[in-house]
Amino acid sequence: MINLLQFQLLTEKSIISLENNKYVFKVDTKLNKKQIKRIFEELFEVKVKSVNTCRLTKTFSNSYKKYSNFAKKVIITLDPGNVIQFVK
Repeated sequence: MINLLQFQLLTEKSIISLENNKYVFKVDTKLNKKQIKRIFEELFEVKVKSVNTCRLTKTFSNSYKKYSNFAKKVIITLDPGNVIQFVK
């Protein structure tokens, strides 16, 4: 399951949203919202309030004349009092 979560996106906007219990991750494109919610609740032992997903735009590489793979961005909102701890 851990290989389905690719990494946490750390941008200025996502760091500000941490104050509202919102975490931004890049995940596998094949996952749906129910699967993402279940993975986060099992891995990090938190209660997920909502899951918002969006596909990032394709990038075009002129040197290879092909599109790179899509990426899926997920915004996880946790219930108040829950925090994702990456290191225990």
